[in-house]
Amino acid sequence: MYIKYHIIIGAIVSIILYLLFPITIIQAVIIFLASFLIDLDHFGPYYKETRNLNPKKATEYYIDSEKEWIKMNKHERKTYLHFLIIFHGFEFWIILLVLAFFFPIFYFILLGIAIHMVLDYIDMIKLKYPFYCKFSQICVYLKNKKK
Repeated sequence: MYIKYHIIIGAIVSIILYLLFPITIIQAVIIFLASFLIDLDHFGPYYKETRNLNPKKATEYYIDSEKEWIKMNKHERKTYLHFLIIFHGFEFWIILLVLAFFFPIFYFILLGIAIHMVLDYIDMIKLKYPFYCKFSQICVYLKNKKK
């Protein structure tokens, strides 16, 4: 899903949570920021491939990758190497959950990430991406290694 939709929906959900639940404005802002800043991990694979950190070019790169995926047949999709995006896997979420036991602010970060991931999963269903791509980065690594 495009970052602008993550920002818009993250803002709407954060405002609704602020109005409905006893959270502070700072906590709502943390939820909002986490709902789209999680995508910073996309710069890792992009930089590794291009040695460029231009956000506009990175966005174009991922849009082109998505268009390429849509054109692939089932066999081509099975051989596709998926990006390792470390903040999108449950491995990272477990670390945040452990941190939340010691620092409650991480609960709000996790909530923002949950908002983001729901949107990503909807997009994955639409595009017929395999579920593991944004659930377990260990699984992505192991599957890429076999290809």
